[in-house]
Amino acid sequence: MRRAINPYGAIGFGLTTVFAVTQEWSLPEFCWSTWLAGLVYTWACIVTASLQIILTSRSDKAALDKRLPFLQPFSLNVFILGMTVISVSVGVLAFRIYTVLFAFYGLFLSVFAEMEPYVLFGRNGFINSDFYSPLIYLVERFWPMAVGVLIANWKDFFQKNPWKRVLLPLQKEIIRMHIMILALPFLSLLAWALFGEAYPSITIVLLLGLLYLLPKKARGGDSTIEGNTNHGNRIAH
Repeated sequence: MRRAINPYGAIGFGLTTVFAVTQEWSLPEFCWSTWLAGLVYTWACIVTASLQIILTSRSDKAALDKRLPFLQPFSLNVFILGMTVISVSVGVLAFRIYTVLFAFYGLFLSVFAEMEPYVLFGRNGFINSDFYSPLIYLVERFWPMAVGVLIANWKDFFQKNPWKRVLLPLQKEIIRMHIMILALPFLSLLAWALFGEAYPSITIVLLLGLLYLLPKKARGGDSTIEGNTNHGNRIAH
């Protein structure tokens, strides 16, 4: 599989870097902005997957009838209603599970990346907050990070199999957050040794490059809308 730099990742990198440098984000602020971006990406995966399942249920019935014969007696309207209920139920369950998971990461950050206002992001702040008050604060301050991640990964929201998309954050965002946490101290030390007091901004730019600009494996022909089109054209010819 060939590897290439994602041009949309470059857009996300440029957008986030401008705000991070001009607003002089601190390292704790960058950590929380990464937390925000992961949460928004996760919710976007859940919402788009649920919507796709509902919107494509009409056209999917014939194929599912062949694979699952017990569905054949159900009328189209009943099938669509059933898929809607299942999709919404799975979406709500996934939303709650991922929210609890990110709440745990928030507790971790409130200890190791404590920042003002401490009533929201301090050691005794986040754990006693309602989760959404810190979230609203982060959206107002660090929305470029969330928008940049959505732009860089927009193709993920159009993968052919929406059921797999619900699990995609476990395969991408959770791993990415762990990598960023591991890379942070090493890049901070390197930036401090080379640039002195300017090391926070340099470290953040390096981490953003790690997040947005690392080459990724090109996806298979049926994982995105573009891939589906190319695959269909090859069959037609």
